Amino acid sequence: MKKSHLLIAFLLLAIYSCKKDDTSGTKSQYAKLIVGTWKSYQQNIRVYDLITDVLLKDSTINFTGSNADKASFEIYNADGSAYVTTPPAKKPGEMMATIDTTGYLNYSILGSTLFLKQTIGGTTTKPILTLTSTELELENTFTGTLTANWGLAVNTTYKIIQATYYLKQ
Repeated sequence: MKKSHLLIAFLLLAIYSCKKDDTSGTKSQYAKLIVGTWKSYQQNIRVYDLITDVLLKDSTINFTGSNADKASFEIYNADGSAYVTTPPAKKPGEMMATIDTTGYLNYSILGSTLFLKQTIGGTTTKPILTLTSTELELENTFTGTLTANWGLAVNTTYKIIQATYYLKQ
């Protein structure tokens, strides 16, 4: 009798361990879904004390209306190259609007993590929080100091979590 219970337990364990992760199919599509041009429409920045991890500031910026000119574009090509650009803008004394490309990158995706390797430097890792055929949400966690206007000390290092939301163009 004990052998049959052991066999049933073994079979249940084998079946359960072979069960496919419900999100694995979605994540395997990330490499195809990310290809294209993405325009930021919102950014949420949370600032934490580096030692106590207490939330000090939580700020959301919408890139619409008067802030539309602050939206950035991220372009991901099928060959693994990527670019971060600003919207076209006229520079003083110029007749034509130009696009400022602020980053030339190579990218790869492993699971739900986007790896961005600068062509002249290090690698940035960004968890992919959402990626569909029309929406992208990336998170970036880093330590740094702040500029004025945050109401916090500018000579102190903080933990900063930046979530950026994009729409496919």
